[in-house]
Formats: sequence, structure tokens, C-alpha cells
Amino acid sequence: VVSTQSTGHYYITNNLSCRMLSVVSRNLLTRTARFSSIRCFSDVNSRFEAAQAKLNTLTEDPGNAAKLKIYGLFKQANTGPCNIPKPGGFNFVAKAKYDAWKGLGDMTQDQAKEEYISFVAELAAAEAEK
Repeated sequence: VVSTQSTGHYYITNNLSCRMLSVVSRNLLTRTARFSSIRCFSDVNSRFEAAQAKLNTLTEDPGNAAKLKIYGLFKQANTGPCNIPKPGGFNFVAKAKYDAWKGLGDMTQDQAKEEYISFVAELAAAEAEK
């Protein structure tokens, strides 16, 4: 278990620990506010990778706004907050990508992964309904 004192979050670093924690300590943890935000690194990472694979299987074009949102969340999830200079005004594609990424501000990488996973699931569900 790795603790981050600044955020008060506790992280489990492998799937075996996550499963054991889930089975053995579920009742204890639900009664303990101190552990209210336990996350498994491997769980969010594996779901993030699965969402990337799912995105590649979609057959319909989600549109430019959705593509920019996906781009921004992907960059935030992998790199963190935007760390590149703003592109010139006549490079419209680069500026749109920059704005999509920069607009996420200080969102954490885990939060970006979770939003990416949710957004891809929404796109997949919308496509499945058609």
C-alpha cells in the first residue's frame, strides 16, 4: 500500500493485493473513512488500455468535438497537465488540440483516465444503439 499524504489517498500496487483487499477487508474499509478513496493502479491502467482498444473498434466517426475531448484526456492521462507552448494562431489543428488538453487544467492523470474510460464507454454505447 502506498499512501500519498497530500491527497489522503491510498493506492494498491498490484492485482493480487486488490483482490485480497476486496475479499478480506471490504467490511473494515467501508467503515473506515480514512480509506475511503482506495484505488488500484493496475485496475485503472488495465481499464484505460481496454478503453483505448475499444475506441479503435468503433466504426462511426464520433465528430471533431469528441475527437478533441479524447485527445485532451489521453494526453492528460499519459503526460499530465499541458506542458507545451501555445501554437501559432494559423495552425488551427494544433491550436484546437492544445486548447482541448490545456482546458483540462490540473486534472490528475488518474482522473483523466477515468473520464477517458467513461467517455469511450458512452461512445461505444451510442454506437451499439444504432
